Order: sequence, then C-alpha cells, then structure tokens
Amino acid sequence: MTIKVVMLMVALHVCMSVVAQPCQGVLTGQVLDETGALVAGASLSLKGVSGGQLSDAYGHYRFEALCNGRYTLVVQFTGYKPFEQTVTLTDTASITVRLVPDMRSLQEVVIEEKPLNTEHAHNLAVLNEKQLEETAGKTLGESLKELPGVSTIQTGPGIFKPVIHGVHSQRVLILNYGIRQEGQQWGADHAPEIDPFIASNIVVIKDASAIKYGPDALGGVIVVNPPELPEKAGLGGTFNTVVQSNGRSGTVSGMLEGGIGGHDGWGWRVQGTAKRAGDYHTPDYNLTNTGVKELNFSAAAGYHGATYGIEAFFSRFQTEIGILKGTSVGNIDDLSNAMEREPPQYTRSFGYDIGEPRQEVTHNLFKLNGHLNTSRGILRMQYGFQNNARAEYDIRIGGLSSTPILDLVLNTHTLETEWEVTTGPSSTLCLGATGMIQENDNQPGTMRIPLIPDFTSLSGGAFAIVKFQGGRWDADFGGRYDYRHYDVAGYNSKNILYKTNSQFHNPSFTAGATVRLPHKQSLHLNVSSAWRPPHVAELYSTGKNLGTGAYEIGLLLDTASNVVDINQTDFKVEQALKSIITYRRDWQDFFIEVTPYVNYIFNYIYLRPEGILRQVAGPAAYFRYTQTDALFTGVDITGQWQVAPAWKVTPRASLLRVTDERQHDYLVFIPTNRFDLGVRYEKKTLSRWKDFFVESQVRYVLKQYNAPRTITPRQLNDAKGQGENLLTDGGNFDFQAAPASYALLNVAAGISLPGEKLRYDFRLGVDNVLNTSYREYTNRLRYFADEIGRNFIFSMKCIF
Repeated sequence: MTIKVVMLMVALHVCMSVVAQPCQGVLTGQVLDETGALVAGASLSLKGVSGGQLSDAYGHYRFEALCNGRYTLVVQFTGYKPFEQTVTLTDTASITVRLVPDMRSLQEVVIEEKPLNTEHAHNLAVLNEKQLEETAGKTLGESLKELPGVSTIQTGPGIFKPVIHGVHSQRVLILNYGIRQEGQQWGADHAPEIDPFIASNIVVIKDASAIKYGPDALGGVIVVNPPELPEKAGLGGTFNTVVQSNGRSGTVSGMLEGGIGGHDGWGWRVQGTAKRAGDYHTPDYNLTNTGVKELNFSAAAGYHGATYGIEAFFSRFQTEIGILKGTSVGNIDDLSNAMEREPPQYTRSFGYDIGEPRQEVTHNLFKLNGHLNTSRGILRMQYGFQNNARAEYDIRIGGLSSTPILDLVLNTHTLETEWEVTTGPSSTLCLGATGMIQENDNQPGTMRIPLIPDFTSLSGGAFAIVKFQGGRWDADFGGRYDYRHYDVAGYNSKNILYKTNSQFHNPSFTAGATVRLPHKQSLHLNVSSAWRPPHVAELYSTGKNLGTGAYEIGLLLDTASNVVDINQTDFKVEQALKSIITYRRDWQDFFIEVTPYVNYIFNYIYLRPEGILRQVAGPAAYFRYTQTDALFTGVDITGQWQVAPAWKVTPRASLLRVTDERQHDYLVFIPTNRFDLGVRYEKKTLSRWKDFFVESQVRYVLKQYNAPRTITPRQLNDAKGQGENLLTDGGNFDFQAAPASYALLNVAAGISLPGEKLRYDFRLGVDNVLNTSYREYTNRLRYFADEIGRNFIFSMKCIF
C-alpha cells in the first residue's frame, strides 16, 4: 500500500511540474431565449480553443484558464439562430447570450453524430459535464440518481438500473451514442452496459414525447451524449483517476482526441476505462463476493462538412460482477434464516476474489451514420450492430460451479432513416422509419434448461412529427406505428421442446405545448399514448434468475409449466396514457420547477410473488409474470436559492404513488418518496487555484408505506405444514416488510488548478458520513443485507 501511495505522489508531482505560467482568464455568462427565460443545454465553444461545454440547468456557462486576448464565443441551440460575439479578455469578461428563434431548424430532440440538441420545451433533466465529474467512478444508474424523478432498482452494491417515474427495464429506452442500447435489459439485475466516462452529458426525457426512437419509452428516454469530435488539427484529452474506500476500488479512464492537419472537418477520438473493486461493506459487516472488474474501450472517427457528414463509432464494455454469496441457500429453513440473520451466511473478511454466484457481460457496439444537407431539408441515416454476451454462474454441485447456468448471446441490427424539412414560416416536419432484427441464442453446455428461450425478433416502425412555433408558444404533434414479430424455440421445465410465433402492432401518439408566460414563467404540457410489445422473457421465462435468487415463470406457462398458445389467453399488450406538466418560475435569486404527472398503464406486466418453490438446487422465492392495470401518480419538485453570492441552497423532492387498480392493492419494488437538501459554497479564485467548492447534502427517504402485505418464507412454510394456504386470494405480497425510513449525510469539496496547457480538477467526497445502517426498498437483495456504509471518494481529472 505504501509503495502505491508513493508512486501516485510521484506521478502527480511529475505531471504537475509541467504546469508553468498558468493563464487565469475567465469568461462567464448566461444563455437566455427571446423572452428572457433561461436556456439549459445550449452548446458553447470558443473559436480556436479545443473543447466546449453546455449551459447548465440555470443557463450559466464558464470558460476558464484562458490567456488574455481576443476570443469569439459561438453558441448553438436547436430552434435558434447561431450566436457569435467577439470579446477582448483581460482577466475576466462576461457575455449575456440572447438567442433568436430560427424556424429553419428542427425543434426536437435530435441525437445524431453531433448529439445534444435538446429542446427545452420537453420535460427533461440534464446531468452536465461538471455533474458527471462529481459522480465519477459510479455506474450510469448511480449517477442518474442525482436527477429529480430518477431513481434506481438495485441488485446489491454493484448493479444499478435507472428508474424514471417508477418504471424501468424495457419501459425506459436508453440511447448510447445515438443507438438504442440493446442487451438483456428484461432483467432487473441487468445494468446498462455503458461507461459513463464516454459521456459529456446525459439527458433524461421524462415523458413519452420522443416517439421517434421507438415504442418502448413508456417511462422516458435516457440519452447518453458524447462530446463532439474535433474538426481542426490538434491534440487534446483527459485522464481520470478515482479511488474509493468502500470496496477499496480504483478506476482509471483516459481519452485522447484530435483533428487531422490540413483536413478540416475530420476528427477522431479513443477512450478507455478500467475499474477494480473488492468486497463492499456495510457499517457492521463485509458483503462477501460483491467485487467488480470492468474494462471498456471506445473509438470514433468522422468528417463533418458544410453539406454532409459521416461518422463511425465502436465501443466494448466488459464486466464481471460478484453477487452476494449469502443469497445461496440449501433448504427452506436456510432461506428463512438467511432473510432473518445478520450478518449474511458465508460472510468472510475482505477480498478481491469474485466467485460464484457472479455475472460476466461483454457488450460490443458499432455505429455508422451520416447526414446530407440539401435545399429541401436534411436526410439522416444510421446503421448499428450490437453483440451482447451474458454468462451467469451459480454455486452448483457435482463440480459444475465453473459452468454457467445461463449463457446468452444477443445480436442486434438496426437501421434508421429520417427526413427533416421546413414546411412553412413557423412549422417543421420530420418523417422517418426504423427497422431492427434480433437473434437471441442460448449457448450449449450449461446443463440447465435455459431461463429464456432462443428467439428471433423482427421489428419495424414509421413516424411523423410536426412542430409549430408562435411568439410565446410552441406546439408539437407526433404519431408512430410499430410492428414486432417473434419466432421462439425453447424448452419448458419438463425439458420438452416447444416452438411458437407471435405478432404485435399498435400506434403511438403524442402532443405537447409550451407557453412562455410573463415574469420569467413557463408552462409545458405533454399528453401521450404509448404501447410496448412484451419481451420474450415476460412470456416464456422458466427458471432461477441468478441476480435476484428468485424463480421466475412467464405469462404463457401454466401451473404445470406447459406453454399455452397466446391466442388462447387473455393476454393484451401494455398501453399507457401519460400526462405530464412542468411549471417553472424564475426570480433574481431563486427558481422553482414543479412537475406533476399521471401515467396509467393498462395490462401492466410485473413479477408477482407466488410463494416458495422447492427444487434440487435449494428453495427460491417464486415469482410469476402477471398483468394488471397500474396507476402511477407523482410530482417532482426542484428549486435553487442563491442565498448570497457564494452560497446556494438546493431543495428537491420526488413523490410517487403506484396502485394495482385491478387488485385495489400496491405493487412491490416501487421507489419510495425522497427529499434532498443541498448547501453549496463556491469561491471562484484562491490565488492560482480556481473553482473551490464545499457542499453538503441531506437525503431523507421515507419508508414505503404504499406496499402490499408481508408473508415471510417461515410463515409460508409453517402454514403448509399445518395444511393451510395463505395465497388463496391471489393478492400481492412481499417476503419481507418494507425497510424503515432513513437519512443520509453526504459531503464533498473540490478545487481546480488551471495552467497554460494543463488543468487539474480535484474532488474529495464522503458518502454516508454518519455510517448509517439502512436498507433500500428497491434493492432486490434487501432481503439479505444492509446497504454499504461510509465511503470516501477521491478523484482527479487532468485536462490537456
């Protein structure tokens, strides 16, 4: 350990010794629209200076470490004319940007080779580059928890899946570099295979208005945007290091990019990340076998000219994740004891070894896209290929622990095209079509009946979006029609082969309007009708899901595990009606944003607990996919008060209530109501140091009072021994009562050291300062263990 510390100090000293005669100029300002409302997500750059940034949620921007001289600020935002202004910088300068509408450009969310053009009329939240720096080392799902209305569903300390307004998995669409992320996302324990270090910002669209991307976005869309490729000759990059005390983890990530001399418009980028973590620990005990290994790589190259552009991108995400060993049990008494005992069974001292149970996942993504600007409009085309390999290992008898119980390979081809045209002085039209082919194959040799069957999926869709703009209002209308066909071949629990096929098709609609009111007020309303074809896993699952330790049965399997013809059932596709309103009011030192929403999902598919299943490998909680009508109602509230020039207070609340309308009951694993209060002190200059900040955050999470009844495994076992059946009413229940409310205190501090050619950002944070013991209701392993305890996080970013 001492040698590692010395080596780190020497490396820092060598790197910092090249910093000489630092430039300390700062250019700041704010971006406003024609009504004076703040504009978030505008793209800003300085001509002749590498790198750019986005205006933050309050319209602010800040360029620093600039040498004195003349600079030209360039600002771009969808639906507005480009803004340019030259300024002579002498130490500091400020420019207030006032954008002018331009109806020649499309006013919608466009994800292409130059991503983030995010229309501020939508109900969205942005995790900007600075916020991503402050969550460095965390997974995508963990990072997104900082946004209002976004939470996670977990499987232990290493697997986080984003949840938007209470829904997740195949109801939330993720766009990775403009491509639909296609992995085995049906599993609650299957986290997105995305490296957050690849992103310059992440946008969460919390309504279903972005229908151009597919029918799956009942909850919303997560857009992972990389930085734009350079278009001028030069070389730049970043280097990140993150160390954490809990799990004794280390993460390194680097990025190198540049243009090609004498060939303006051409650019390239390479990026890589490596992460290693050992067992995490709660305040009281070690979480044995929860380590993580991760190794990622990406590369991009392209040309962007005045009339056309083309870009290629490749990424590889590879991870190995340990699952808490205490979830493995041999009999019904062991299962009851495992849910009642602390610490969990098999708890050992800290180690980096990852044994069974564990997951190994590799995700390869390739994208080729281009655009052509003509006098009549813009044509865009994009092809994508993804290869997802997932192997899961469990503790098995007979020397089979090194043989996976699940070994899946999913190949996905996508093709997308769209045509964008101005149809009038205040209207635009976008037409498009999408296609997707998927093949899912179970690899032989697992010695187990596959959890989900082999299948081939063929999908196609077409959409139209029209937008109008008035002086103080905008409106948009969209429609889409989709078709999906499945060919399925698998084995039921009796090892009998079955083959089926099915088709699903339906329309989707959306309508939205934004009104810019006097006194820096705005109101946005979106109403949408969306649908979702079922995933094969929801229809035909049969077996143990390793990540959750539960036995799962699909909708089309009867109580004897025989496959039922879908036409002989009352199955219906999910359909959702969602209405969401966002009201915002800005004052000089304060703003507030309130977003109430209602989402009624007909024929909602979910895993309902059915009891305890006894099997050769040991007992497991037994869940069956079931349909109901679910009502999601909630509100997100966020604000900021600039108490003094250097002090600001940020309150935030996310409230959600979900009911099973058919059973007049509640559903399990629904995010609980939570409240955040943050206080931040900032000082822009400390001698040669810049951007010093200290902040604290208190998060209070309520107990989930809107939870179904509790029936423990011990109660089920005792009742069976007495000849009783506690489940005759068919209602919802949970195997353990909802955990108690809890409060967490997090603190952090950071500072930057700019120079002529290098810049360093340092940050030290402590999560769960008070080392509080608690359990998160949406953690699938809350039955067995607490959440992790105090965690010190140190990060350094070097920009060159």
